[in-house]
Amino acid sequence: MAKKPSSITAATHRLTLEIARPQAGVWKAFTDDIQSWWPKDFYATGSPQLMIFEVKPGGRLYEDSGNGNGLVWYHVIALNAPNSITMSGFIAPPFGGPATSLLNISFSPRDKSATVMEVTDSTFGCLEEATTLEGWRQLFEDGFKAWIERKETRKA
Repeated sequence: MAKKPSSITAATHRLTLEIARPQAGVWKAFTDDIQSWWPKDFYATGSPQLMIFEVKPGGRLYEDSGNGNGLVWYHVIALNAPNSITMSGFIAPPFGGPATSLLNISFSPRDKSATVMEVTDSTFGCLEEATTLEGWRQLFEDGFKAWIERKETRKA
């Protein structure tokens, strides 16, 4: 388990990835196929069944553990499809907090065949900066980016 910081901090973590796929396909895969690319070791509940992403203002990104159980990761507060989504969330002590997170993910075309994905996470609370950034790398670089580039290659 990660060492807990002893004080409250405010930080902004940024991650930029180039994905070798067109923007429309990247957006669709990111929002519609989350169950396919979300790494199994990234679930926070004991018995997750689905990861659900309600892509609309007020929508949730959450784990459904069945029987009304689960965990809300984020709420959508702004949507500009297929360019960006902004979400707010809380990180409970068992998952590295307590902290608040304001997460913005934007997608812009590099050219016709590549997309730049920019992740900006502004946090306030008890979090380790290195742990937070490493978590986003695992989720978005090792998870999403690797999955979509593999998926599209297999189809070709």
